[in-house]
Amino acid sequence: MSPRLDAHAHFFYPGYVGKLPENCRRQSPDEITLYQAHAQHHEIAQVLAIGYEGDAWASGNNQYLAELTAQLPFVRPLAFVAEPSKLTVAQLSIWQSQHFVGITLYLFTDEAVAQLGEVADDVWRWLEEHAWLISVNSKDDLWTHWEPILNHHPALHLLVAHLGLPPATETPLPIEDARTALAPVLRLASFPSTYVKFSGFYALASPDYAFPHRAAFPYAQAVTEAFGTRRILWASDFSPALESVSFSQTVAVLQAMSWLTEEALNAIYHDNLARLLAKIEERNSLP
Repeated sequence: MSPRLDAHAHFFYPGYVGKLPENCRRQSPDEITLYQAHAQHHEIAQVLAIGYEGDAWASGNNQYLAELTAQLPFVRPLAFVAEPSKLTVAQLSIWQSQHFVGITLYLFTDEAVAQLGEVADDVWRWLEEHAWLISVNSKDDLWTHWEPILNHHPALHLLVAHLGLPPATETPLPIEDARTALAPVLRLASFPSTYVKFSGFYALASPDYAFPHRAAFPYAQAVTEAFGTRRILWASDFSPALESVSFSQTVAVLQAMSWLTEEALNAIYHDNLARLLAKIEERNSLP
C-alpha cells in the first residue's frame, strides 16, 4: 500500500479543548510532535491541517498553521474562514503565499450558510482556478445550499467532512434509511469535484457502540454507492478523535468495511488526495 495521506487533522497551540477542561490541553508532547509519531508508525506522508478559530481558545490558529508549515512541509494547511461573505481574493493570495492549499468552513446555522450566497464571484473563480480545497463541516439540509453554487462553479473542490455528519445511530440503519438521512449530501455526488471524508465514525455511532462503529457503516455504504471510491478520502480527525478512540482505530476502521477492495483502500488512503494535491501544486507552483 502507498503511504497514507490524512485529509482532516487539527493542530492547536497549546492543544485541543473538547470534552476536557482547558487545563488539560496537551502540551507535552505537543500535538504536532504526537502526530508525527503516529504518522511515522502508520506511514502518513502528508496531512491536511484543518484550521479552526470558532472558539476563543482556538484564536490565532491560521497563523499557527502557517508557522508549522514553514517548518514541516508535510503539513498542508487550510485556513479557517469565519465569515465567508467577507472573503476576498487579496486574503486568499496572502494565504497562498504562506503555502495554504484551501479554506475551511463551519456552517451549522441558516445564518452561516446564507453567507455563501454573498461570496463574491471572483472568490469562487479564484478557488476554482487554483484548485484549492474547501473543507466544510455542516449537516442535514444545510448541505443543499451548495447546489446553486456548484451549478455555477462545478470545478470547486468541495470536501464534505465526516460523511456530512448524519445523525448518530445505535444500530445499523437499513440502507434506504441511511440514504434518506444523507440525501442532501448524496445529491452533491452529481458534481464531479465534490469529495467525502471517511472520518469521525466514532461520532456517528452511539457512544456505547464499540469500535469499529458498525452502526455507521450503512452511511459509508450509501456514500460509496453515490460517489464511488475515487471521491472518498480517509481522515483521522486528530486530535479530537483521541477523546473517543485510538489513532490506530481511526486508521483501521476502513479495513473493517468488507465492501472496500484493496484497490479501493489504496485510493481512499492515498491516491484520491494525492491527485488533488498534485493539481494544486501544478496550478500554484508550490514545492
